[in-house]
Amino acid sequence: MGAHPSKMAKEFEADQIKTPISIDPESLVLRNTAEGAGSLSDKSIRTTVHIDALRAKVWNPNNPESWDADMREYHTVENSEYALPSDEIEQNRLEIQHYIYRAGFKGDIICPAAKELVQQPDTKILDVGCAKGFWLNCVKKGNPNPLVEYHGVDIAQNLVSESSSKNGINIQFGNVLEHEDSTFDYVHQRLVYFGLPKEKFSDAFRELIRVTKPGGWVEIVEADIIIYNAGPCSKHWGKAMFNAMHERGLDCYAATNLPFYLSQVEKSISNSGVETVHFPFSGDTRLGKLNGGNGKAGILALEDYMHKTMGMTRQEYRELAENCFVEWNEHNSQQVYRVKLENFVGKF
Repeated sequence: MGAHPSKMAKEFEADQIKTPISIDPESLVLRNTAEGAGSLSDKSIRTTVHIDALRAKVWNPNNPESWDADMREYHTVENSEYALPSDEIEQNRLEIQHYIYRAGFKGDIICPAAKELVQQPDTKILDVGCAKGFWLNCVKKGNPNPLVEYHGVDIAQNLVSESSSKNGINIQFGNVLEHEDSTFDYVHQRLVYFGLPKEKFSDAFRELIRVTKPGGWVEIVEADIIIYNAGPCSKHWGKAMFNAMHERGLDCYAATNLPFYLSQVEKSISNSGVETVHFPFSGDTRLGKLNGGNGKAGILALEDYMHKTMGMTRQEYRELAENCFVEWNEHNSQQVYRVKLENFVGKF
């Protein structure tokens, strides 16, 4: 029996991490515990998403602008390892995912000091990997301060063209590299582990520091691709996903390794902290029901890539996704997210 998530978190505090961990794929999602999914509050989230049957086709070499998948469309950024779609179906899923995180983290902004900071006049906020700006919109709606500037960047050009400069939010195509030093008071980044190779993590975080003003805050949220209390179908999919991500140079343990990555660039940090939150995949709460449905939609969103990787037909892969969803409820499954909070007093 493996370690419970809360016990694992204590083992990987920032001051204890010296080298990144590398866990054998056989140990992935095989950890079972007798404990439940934690003490997440039962939030009432009044929103739904409809995921149509994915009648997807294979990559069309004659049309490199997108993967022709009936309703599936992908970004075209060169050298990106991001395998999830950038179409409207995926944006619906990501919007639901945002409300799940909002409930689980008990707010859009997790860091108390950052919550106070965004109430100040002339504050500048940046969301990296903002998609259509779900997080920015929620922060803006909840902030009565009209003098705050809201900025976002994303590599999916089709999303940016649809969302740019709406509702007082400026969203740009590209990345953080295009911003000048010490531009923003608060920088937010969430779940880049699925598209950012592990060898680029520290450099990417260094860029977040570069564009943050002295005295500003950076908030980073990452997940491990570990499902606790997993059933056999979840274990099967998880091991295949581990291998697929490993081949792409991605980190399945980005949350656990987050303190290590930040330790490579923490030369100007005055305050630092890590918060660990357990998200249920089970249907015991509204949050669990919503997260389980969103997790299933996420597995289906990877169908184009994963069904061939796993040697399955599309129908077999869809049945696997459904079986995973059933297992999560039967086993009271959960996933662990970690939040890294950084406060800067100066630059390198």
